[in-house]
Amino acid sequence: MRADPAASGHRRTDREGRDRTFTEGAWAERIDHAVTLHLLKVWRRHPGLNAAMAVVARVTPVVMLSLMVLASFGWPPGVPGTRAASCGVGGVVAAVVARAINEPISRWVNRPRPFETAGFAPLVGHAGGQAFPSNHATGALALAVSFVHVPVYGPILLGLAVLLCISRVYCGLHHLTDVAGGALHGALAGAVAAWWQDAGGTLELFG
Repeated sequence: MRADPAASGHRRTDREGRDRTFTEGAWAERIDHAVTLHLLKVWRRHPGLNAAMAVVARVTPVVMLSLMVLASFGWPPGVPGTRAASCGVGGVVAAVVARAINEPISRWVNRPRPFETAGFAPLVGHAGGQAFPSNHATGALALAVSFVHVPVYGPILLGLAVLLCISRVYCGLHHLTDVAGGALHGALAGAVAAWWQDAGGTLELFG
């Protein structure tokens, strides 16, 4: 059965309309484009930094989760292991829920990634499309903010989350506004998880 050309054209028009939200003259789009062009110049001058940021983009999520597991064992001495384990559960739940909310938004917007719009190879391989919001930024901030009251680890995880966000932009995988939107969403989810911890919610699972 042949597809209806009119229906196909209508779907194409809908998608083009959504894309124009990000691609036609908006101030945020102009900032995103300027950042991308600047980073391409930086790439040519600093190959060592390129390699380092590619590693950061790949391994930081694993490092963050590993630190959360380490904290749950109460290391170093003085870190409340039960509290850390509880925050870890809340953070993972917050990250999963926030990313699930991102999925239909990403598919509907279907924003091209910087390497698609500017025509270059990113420092880390990635499929195209669905750039907004950044799932990595969402997950990282949800985990970090949920851990913010855990001694020693809270500031470290927050710093790693910010570094991951920077690396996703630097490597050409996301526009600045993709990461900003994802980070705000993740921070909100993490704040809800942290509030739940303070209210005694998940702590009861371990207390």
